[in-house]
Amino acid sequence: MEYNPLKKEIKLDRKISELDKFVIDFCNLLDKYVLVSGYVSILFGRSRATEDVDLLILKMNFEEFNKLWKKIYDSGFECVNTTISKEAFEILNNGHNIRFSRKGKPIPNMEFKLIQNDIHKYSFENRIKVIIKNNSLYISQLEMQIAYKLMLGKKGNKKDLEDAKHLYELFKEKLNNNELLQLVKELNAEKEFKLIK
Repeated sequence: MEYNPLKKEIKLDRKISELDKFVIDFCNLLDKYVLVSGYVSILFGRSRATEDVDLLILKMNFEEFNKLWKKIYDSGFECVNTTISKEAFEILNNGHNIRFSRKGKPIPNMEFKLIQNDIHKYSFENRIKVIIKNNSLYISQLEMQIAYKLMLGKKGNKKDLEDAKHLYELFKEKLNNNELLQLVKELNAEKEFKLIK
């Protein structure tokens, strides 16, 4: 694995899993997005199962959404929440998420979210390109990913703390420690950060 923080690029040299293939196939349909949460740890070798992959996307009007909806359906995916694009659009714009899976296979699924807050914006604006076997994926910045997982770990979710620890241990020599500490502080996760160090 090669990580170039200045270029915001990671090159991964490993076999593509079935979950990776699902994510790559879906993300190839999108222009701008960022993958966040548990899948990021899995992408970098954390051995754990997941049923959903979290993805953030920019807000769009209904015409843009409907065009993307048709593209997604034509590519062998379907929405788990509804078969009507207008309903899916309303769900998204009411602050909820929609899920897409391969037709007839509800798991794994892509949890599709609109960018709604400062954490989402930060993750999108500072995303990192991951190249795996000539495929590109965009993930949230590692410092934010670790800090966010630590924040989720405050609620007692051991899985989130383990995700944060995995990424921290893997990348600690290349992380921007000042930025990581600032994000950890902003998300009130200092105690959790001490647990993983």
